[in-house]
Amino acid sequence: MFMIDLGAESYYSVLGVTPNATAAQIRQARDGLIRELRTRQRREPTRRGELDERQRVINAAGEELVRPARRAQYDQENAHLRFFTVRPAAAPMFTDHADRTAVLHHALRDHLASQGVELPPLSDVDRTDFTADHSPNRLLDELLAQGGRQCHSTK
Repeated sequence: MFMIDLGAESYYSVLGVTPNATAAQIRQARDGLIRELRTRQRREPTRRGELDERQRVINAAGEELVRPARRAQYDQENAHLRFFTVRPAAAPMFTDHADRTAVLHHALRDHLASQGVELPPLSDVDRTDFTADHSPNRLLDELLAQGGRQCHSTK
């Protein structure tokens, strides 16, 4: 599932299901998330309070959506959140907030670049211009002298 988190969470996005998911799919998603949280609680006891709160949110979302009358009322009261729901992707990826943020950043950067607006790199990993870096590095200096071409050795 792929979702861009813009700060508004619907019960559907909390559980990682689409608004047309069945009650069985909602229960399955809720149970899977709870199992994962319990595993994390054992591995990360210092984050227990945070993980307990997340478990309460997941349980509340699941309980609201598996009951047809409560789900219909939730959908009516929160119609504006349908934009923030999960959308199917080609593969189940981008489940981590950092991954979603990176994808969003790259999409925005590419769009702005096509409009003629250049953004600075998000980190040194994305940098391509090292001219302002004055610390000597023999390998980088050699690569820059060759115009960025990689050295290939032949035997």
